[in-house]
Amino acid sequence: MGNQQEESNGKTLIETLTKRFTCKRYDPEGGVSDEDFATILEAAHLSPSSFGFEPWKLLVIERPGLVDEIREQAWGAKRNADRTVVILARRDVTAESAWVHHIAHDVQGLSEADEQARRETFAKFQRDDLHVLDNERTLFDWAGKQTYIALANMLTAAALLGVDATPVEGYNRDGLEKLLAGHGLYNKDDWGISVLVQFGVHDATHRPVVKTRRPIEEVVEWVR
Repeated sequence: MGNQQEESNGKTLIETLTKRFTCKRYDPEGGVSDEDFATILEAAHLSPSSFGFEPWKLLVIERPGLVDEIREQAWGAKRNADRTVVILARRDVTAESAWVHHIAHDVQGLSEADEQARRETFAKFQRDDLHVLDNERTLFDWAGKQTYIALANMLTAAALLGVDATPVEGYNRDGLEKLLAGHGLYNKDDWGISVLVQFGVHDATHRPVVKTRRPIEEVVEWVR
């Protein structure tokens, strides 16, 4: 019974991902239930991150008119999406940062000794392994990579729930950060915009593009 259930779950997942597409046009009358949206947000909340340091924050935009302002700076954002989320990446996540102390001490509940050991390992990882500390951009890009794990889980959760979605990288960084920070939505010294994602119901009159992918034999190479 267990194997049959696993096969069924696997088949459902692959069928769902096969049908999933990036929505290009939304139905203005289509909505995402609060329950489904809460599940999508929880998928982000439960996502893994390097060292478990969760260098992200989700801005769920519900303020009337603000999505229109965002679209002026984000050419990839769509009209009529029911939900719009801006995913922020934490700046200056280093072994000595207050953020790492907060996560290690308050969230992970590490002892002082264990926290110090974690900090030392993290410092070596950032400094010697990935060279994350080379400059501010490499440090921010490392945090941004973590946000894409949360983004991917949100997209998969949405697909399983039958909710259409659009990941959005098409935006003017300077313009969008000036807009959102100007509205007092976050402190630019602590956070930066990584990616946006929208959810809703696609316009049935707008046919989704047929999914194309390279053959899996071209994508996967077995090393045996």
